[in-house]
Amino acid sequence: MRYFHGSYIPLEVGLIMKGRGEEYEKDWCETDFYLILEKYRPKEYLPHKQAVFMTNCVDDIDNAGGATEWVFEVKPVGQVSRHDLNWSSEISCLIGDGHPDDYPPIIQAANNYWSGKPRSNESLWEYLVKEVIIIRCEPFDTFK
Repeated sequence: MRYFHGSYIPLEVGLIMKGRGEEYEKDWCETDFYLILEKYRPKEYLPHKQAVFMTNCVDDIDNAGGATEWVFEVKPVGQVSRHDLNWSSEISCLIGDGHPDDYPPIIQAANNYWSGKPRSNESLWEYLVKEVIIIRCEPFDTFK
């Protein structure tokens, strides 16, 4: 399988990328789903802040919240986990309806995300891994 990662800046082929740590958490902690996903994350899964996010389709980078100025084709190093990002949308909708984060359907949506269960209507897959090696870097609009 081929994996892709979006970026605002170009980086060199051969570079090893790792999760952004606290910087990532700072960028995403204000969303209504991030802290819930982390709250219900099973210990055996990589925390989002330690992960590099990938898609298996260049066109999904934007839908998954990635930057679209540059595209890296990447080679994962380590265990890859697959998650349907649409479960985070489900969590956002439930929170938006006024439900607390311990509402059973919210907990179930988080569990479905972490278990890799596809959402019934449509899936948007994101892949998490501890680090990747950049094997190709091109502008998003010219990537083929």
